[in-house]
Amino acid sequence: MRSWKQAVARAFDGAEGYDRAAVIQAVAAERLAVRIAAAPLPPAPRILEIGCGTGLLTTALRRRLTPSCLIASDIAPGMVRRCARRMGAEVQGLVMDGERPCLAQGFDLIASSLAAQWFEDLDGTLARLAGLLAPGGLLAVATLASGTFHEWRRAHAALGLEAATPTYPALSALQALAIAECTVAASSEPVVESHDDGGAFLTALRAIGAGTPGSAAPLSSGGLRRVLRRFEADGAQVTYEVATLLIRRR
Repeated sequence: MRSWKQAVARAFDGAEGYDRAAVIQAVAAERLAVRIAAAPLPPAPRILEIGCGTGLLTTALRRRLTPSCLIASDIAPGMVRRCARRMGAEVQGLVMDGERPCLAQGFDLIASSLAAQWFEDLDGTLARLAGLLAPGGLLAVATLASGTFHEWRRAHAALGLEAATPTYPALSALQALAIAECTVAASSEPVVESHDDGGAFLTALRAIGAGTPGSAAPLSSGGLRRVLRRFEADGAQVTYEVATLLIRRR
């Protein structure tokens, strides 16, 4: 596993307070489950979840579907254990890098909520996952699109600084995805989260294991304090632009 991926896995392994801080993740999981439940699926679908975390989407799917098989996978062993504790014998836990799936074709549904933004090769991974679908199967993914954290980046830019947040794809790029033997539909919807102050925002990111930085260099302590003051002056809220991809194998 590459060093950056190892850092991501370690961050999520250590996210003991994940559920308390995962407000946006819970909203995104519920919305994705609603979209999935409205889509044509077999009565007892074979389901694979990528990036199960503590089981937010797993639980939402299980309330709406009656799978014949439900495999909940995550790159972080600690997350697989937490999901297994939540779901019990209803799921089969699997430690697996979603970008390198080790399973055979034949799933009626592959679902993933707010995990794909950590993929190093989004297009290639979506194509590989779509290749695991049975004919007519559905790959349903909620991920982050450009516009996410724009308030945090704006606070940096106002001071001539660059935020160490990842770069997310534009919705137009997601809509233009071409995957062999599949149809692709992409849409997005913003979800706004308010915080008491900038420190609470950073604490929430660390609590959900999302503190692994992007490509920009970390700020000095003085630079961070200036950014926090600017961020708080603008309201201390952040937007998550949640994109939904529905990829159907013909």
